[in-house]
Parts: sequence; structure tokens; C-alpha cells
Amino acid sequence: MTVSDTIAQVGLVNHVNSIVSATASPTQPGAAGGAFKNGTVTTYSPDGSQKAAVGFISFEKTQFASDGSITGGQIFHSSSTPEGQPIASTTIQLGPGGKPTQGEIQINKRQGQGVFNVVNADLSAVQWTDAGKIGSGAIGLATKDPVSGLRTTSGSIAFQNEKFTSGAVTQYSAKDGTTIESLTELDFTGVALLGFKVNGGQMKVTRKRADQSVSSNSQVSFLENGLGRIKQVQTANLATGSNQVTSNVTADYSAISYNARNEIDSGDINIDVTGPDQSPMSHAIVSFAGAVPKTAQTWRFKGGVLANKTVTDYSNAQFDNHNRVVNGSIKVDVFNAAEQHISSTAVSYDQNGAVTNKQTQTFPVTAVATAPKTYQAVAASWTKPPAKPSAVAQPQSNVAPTATASAAASPGTSAAAPQTKNITRSDGTLEATVATTSQNGKPVSAVVTHYDSDGKTVVSSYHVDLTQVVVAAGQSKPSGSVSLQEFMGGTILHSESVFNY
Repeated sequence: MTVSDTIAQVGLVNHVNSIVSATASPTQPGAAGGAFKNGTVTTYSPDGSQKAAVGFISFEKTQFASDGSITGGQIFHSSSTPEGQPIASTTIQLGPGGKPTQGEIQINKRQGQGVFNVVNADLSAVQWTDAGKIGSGAIGLATKDPVSGLRTTSGSIAFQNEKFTSGAVTQYSAKDGTTIESLTELDFTGVALLGFKVNGGQMKVTRKRADQSVSSNSQVSFLENGLGRIKQVQTANLATGSNQVTSNVTADYSAISYNARNEIDSGDINIDVTGPDQSPMSHAIVSFAGAVPKTAQTWRFKGGVLANKTVTDYSNAQFDNHNRVVNGSIKVDVFNAAEQHISSTAVSYDQNGAVTNKQTQTFPVTAVATAPKTYQAVAASWTKPPAKPSAVAQPQSNVAPTATASAAASPGTSAAAPQTKNITRSDGTLEATVATTSQNGKPVSAVVTHYDSDGKTVVSSYHVDLTQVVVAAGQSKPSGSVSLQEFMGGTILHSESVFNY
């Protein structure tokens, strides 16, 4: 569950407790809202077909008012893969009105135990909507090394009209945490967004050197399938001291499949590098399996003909969260223009990615009087296999799922028509609706629907089952639990949660 998910859960807690508090019970008129104690959260892949993560959420340090609304304190959430591998833990600090003010995410190492990175988020400059979403402003971000405590990056993400519009990141030296190594600027204005969900379009990325000169310009294209996956990255690298292009790089992700957490799982990334005149410089195929690189093949060209070829074998390597080699070794085989094997190098790395050993073996080469292979001849051997099936579902029309059986009216009960509360923006557009269904005066279900800035398009909906909420005679606080399902766009399952009073 991401920070944005946690923010959404905070707003939802306030919605749920206001429903419980506002609806009087025949046996306990005017029952006040209650304080949640803990809960479980299961999130799903972008298409809703697979479990992505399971988590625990704690409200032990959350402050609740008498009506059940959040007034301060903090919320803690930890997540793991469905197989039990820890992913991250998140702590959100809450201010007046239950609005998040600070957040810290500890990201676990991909391999083994321990924290890989610590991310701090400053939400104090964010302006919130009446429905509890980020409306405008900026989130400040910083990361630090969990061992040294030194800052590794700082930056911000800017928001406008309930969508992120731009971002900036400064990278610092690992030696002192203060020396600037590079800067990155992100422009999201060309990205098709539904709330915070990427539906397609292009993102612009500008990278700068420490002296603010531009080192490269990139355009990241997303697949138009609503799953937030990259289609292609095009980059122009610039010379130091000028705006002259030194090379153009195109990375094609069309043969990649993804896992439930939207991480690269298997398949090939094809990377072409050309000169300023579009002449071929190199072509690489990086193959993935089990969410990590397995092999990389690179052909280098000079004057339109093959100069050499390298093949890197990662089968004995492990990788950190940035796919850097740690705790293992790689083997690099080099072939000449005639594709004769000329050398093999084994490189070993320690747990920090530093080289601990390097050994090279060379091989005798037999002179062969053959014409060098042209780029066209070599390119004819490259194949681009289709991505493996990944249970991709196309976005559906925004039709709300049918009510769960547990929330259906039971024989002998009196079910009232749903009572709907509308939340509108200052411009009059509809931001959210809360439709509550009651039986014998007790709320049994609710649907909380959030709309895009047009007031019509569904961003997300929560289906809330209140049948397990109990307000016992003589008690002013509820007990039991609340079950929730979240649907992106109103149709695709994103999460399932249970909150316990």
C-alpha cells in the first residue's frame, strides 16, 4: 500500500465513522462513532486479477474524536508479498481534521532482511479537498541511507486540480550527503491521469549535471491500457558545455511482462543507440526472468558494421532494489567483429555492490578473411518475442459491482432506500458521494464514490459492509469490524480491507 493509498484510507475511516455516528439505532439513539484498533489490507495488481501485497494497519496511536473522526496521532502500515517477503512499512503523522502532515516509508531489501532505503514525505504544504484528497500544493520528499543516515536525494511533487503535474529530484554524493551529483526534473502534464492512476500519455524527464547544464532529455511513453506500464523511453544525450546531441537512445518495453506489483517480471528490453546522424552505435537485449536480469547481449557498431559483441550472464548474481549486482558474480564474454570468442571475464561483488575479484581469460583468434557484418545483416538476427501473458485486463466501463450478499436485506427486516450525501467542490462539480443503506434504522452498507475534476468520471469507489458493526445495549461505542472493497474506476478491484473496532 502506497502513501496515496494510506491517505485514501484515512479519509475513508472518517467517512465510515461518520456513517456509524450519524445513524441512530432504535436501541441506542445517537450512538457515537468508534475508534478503530487495527486492520488488514490486501492490494491487487493493476488489472485486479492477482494479489500484490498483504498488510497490517494499526490505529493504536491514532487519536479519535467522540464522533469517531480522526483528529491526530499516527497510522502505521506494514506490507509483505503474498509469499511473506517484507516490502515496506509506512508511518503517517496526522494533524487537525485527520489530515496527513508527515510520512516515513522504510523500504525493505529485495534480498534478505533489513531496510534498503528510507523515504520521508512532508505533506504540510498540501491543500486538501473536502473529501480528503490532495487538491493542490506540493509534497516534499527526501531519502536517506538507513546505515549511514546520510541524505541520498531530496525533491518534491507538485499537484494541481487533484493531479500531480511536475516533480524534481536532487541526487547527492553517498560520501557526504551534501555534494550534488545530478538533478532530475519531471513533467507530468502530458500523462493521462485518472486521479493518481496513469492511463497513458507521455512524461518528460530532464536530467541535469551539478552545474545545472542539461545532460539528457527523455520522453517516457505509457501503454494506453490504464495499467501504468511503460511502452518506450526515448532519450537524447547532450554534450558537456553545449546542447549538441551526442547519442539517441530508444528503449522498447513492448516485450516485457509485469508482476502483480507492476514490476518487470520477464521478457526483453530492446535498447537501440544511434549517433547524432542516426547512424547505429549499438543494440542491446536485456532479458529478465523472476523479476531480475538474467542476460544482456550488446552489439556495437562502427561505420555501419559490427565492431564487437558482449554477452553478460547474471545467473549467479543477486540484485538490490535498483537492480544493481550484489552478493554474487557475473560473467562477461566478448566476441570480435567476426563473432569469434576473444575473452571471458568473471567479476565478483560484495553485499554493497563493490567489486571484490576480477579475472579475465583470453582465447586465441583464427584470422578469417570475411567481410565485416553490416548493421542490417546483424539486425536481421534479432528477434522480439511477445510479452508473456500477464492476465492483463482492459479498463471497463464504470459500472459499480453488485452488492455483496452480506449486505443484502434479510427476511423480516425493513430496508430503507439508500441515503446519499454529496460532497461538491468550490466550482460546483461533484467530488464524492456517500450512499448509505440501512435496515431497521441501522446502517448495513455504504458506497463511497470519488469523481474526477469533471464531476462525472469515477476515479474510485469503496463498497463498505457494516453488517458486522455492533452497538450493544447500554454502550455508546461500536464494536465488531468493517469490511471494505476498493475499485479503481469503479470496476477494477484494487484492495480489500477489514478494520476492527
